[in-house]
Amino acid sequence: MTGVQTCALPISPSTNSKNLILSVNSSGNLAIIKTPSGGAQLLASAIDRNGLDGALKSAIGTIAGDDTVLVVAKSASGGAALAAAVEKYAMKGRK
Repeated sequence: MTGVQTCALPISPSTNSKNLILSVNSSGNLAIIKTPSGGAQLLASAIDRNGLDGALKSAIGTIAGDDTVLVVAKSASGGAALAAAVEKYAMKGRK
């Protein structure tokens, strides 16, 4: 069998991080972000590199699965504020 294997991302290159945020919840020092399938690693990378354009200064790191990003806040009770900042960022420009 011969042929070329290809891999296609379910997200177009023009997709920005705001379009990857479907929902946000929090618990303790964690914010949990749901994304479309395959979008979590792209969003987590954006958070780790630039904190969503400075919107997430209280985030110290992320863990990404397929459709879920776990964001860790610096303070022990900072998850709710972190989730609120993610929601505010996601809603900016969605009108």
